[in-house]
Amino acid sequence: MSHSSEARNSTVTAASARAENLVQLAAFFWQPNRFIATHRWLQITGALALLVYGFFGISVDSLPDKAAQLANLCGLILLAFCARPVDGVSLRHSGILWLAVAAIGVSLISWIGSWVMHPQWAESSFKVHRLTNWFAMIPLAVLLGGQVRNVYLLWGLALLGLLISPWVSGGGWREWQQGFAGVRVDFGLHNAQHTAMLFGTATLGLLAFAPAILRRRRWAWPLRLGWLLALATSVCAVILTQTRGVWVGMLPALLISACAATVALHRHFRSHRRYVIAASAATCGAAALVGYLSLGDVVSHRLAYEQNTIALAQQGELAQLPYTSTGIRLHTWAEAMHWIGKHPLVGWGGNGRSLIFDHSSNLPDDIKQHFGHLHNSYLDLMVNFGLLGLLLLAALVYWLMNRCLRYYRAGLLSGNNLVFCLSFTVFFGVINFFESYLFYDSGRLLMALIGGGLLTQFWAAKRQLAAKSHPTDIAS
Repeated sequence: MSHSSEARNSTVTAASARAENLVQLAAFFWQPNRFIATHRWLQITGALALLVYGFFGISVDSLPDKAAQLANLCGLILLAFCARPVDGVSLRHSGILWLAVAAIGVSLISWIGSWVMHPQWAESSFKVHRLTNWFAMIPLAVLLGGQVRNVYLLWGLALLGLLISPWVSGGGWREWQQGFAGVRVDFGLHNAQHTAMLFGTATLGLLAFAPAILRRRRWAWPLRLGWLLALATSVCAVILTQTRGVWVGMLPALLISACAATVALHRHFRSHRRYVIAASAATCGAAALVGYLSLGDVVSHRLAYEQNTIALAQQGELAQLPYTSTGIRLHTWAEAMHWIGKHPLVGWGGNGRSLIFDHSSNLPDDIKQHFGHLHNSYLDLMVNFGLLGLLLLAALVYWLMNRCLRYYRAGLLSGNNLVFCLSFTVFFGVINFFESYLFYDSGRLLMALIGGGLLTQFWAAKRQLAAKSHPTDIAS
């Protein structure tokens, strides 16, 4: 054999070895799909699009939309044509898919109703995206493939993308300095309310997964330092955005996290219960004291700003309410209740909330020109789709929470995931009373990423139960 042939063979061998090493490295971070074994190129395309969507979906405008569309398309194709039943369990028979079908039905009923009751205001064509966008978690769950490591990689990239967003879409250090000086900041993420929601969710996630992140292992201290910096950044961002609705939502969510931490510590240190309680109380007290001393002026100024408006509302003087942040909400909510009362079952159609601002005779012209939503997801939902829309949302929340508790009790879902699911559900449920997050890209992003991460674990747990019991038919 010539020297040139030997050189070519050695080059090919080296290239093959490097390619194999890259494949092994990729497999370490992204594990194979448990649900689908075929069409690897489609899985890889969808997974890459999903990771791009997770990382850039918060701080970049156009790229995440295209990545989300590609990921959803790949996930839906895999679900429709490649997801075969295993041990009697089929992803296509899952209850959440029937809820997605119900979302289409609710949209259709509301649209038909609008043409029957007020054709002059009805939308010219049938649209489903306002409700079906909530179910983007389904194709994402297919792409995640039931692998916990894939879920954590996606969530970790989303967190990293959020933490660097002040320097990508915002003003960087200068905006942080303005925030600490009392200026309301938003880091370029739509507005301060959405920024607060995103960083509040990050705070809850970091607290829920603290036991897994802080445990003893190799490279534990760098991980702990990174966790502490991420938590401090998230908490400060929640405060500096000066969003009272998010602050209200954080209170019960943090209470759930604190109760979970107390229970976990009690299990590990049963013989030192009093010391655990004392240490927990001391830590919480110290953190609250430090936070108040450093940021107390920002919080107190923001809370005092609307005291007069709140006092008038408590006295029932709605007509006298000034059109401040709180006053605008109360005025538009009162008008929304009037419109909902006329069509309570099916609403006014997909454009119902816009009709209020276009045709209301009780709101000032400047409010009607500058606002197009009600700052309340539930009122927006009922104006558009009536009680049917609200029942659909309640059914979705019930389905997810029911599966979360069921698989946790079966030992197939970690306590960290349970705490995150519970705290985020309470948090998201409360803050949607003060802003229409369900109908914005930021809220749909969280529902897709968090819901998809949990849903893929539910499906994997369901298959594990089926493999143990081998039933002929398992209700989803």
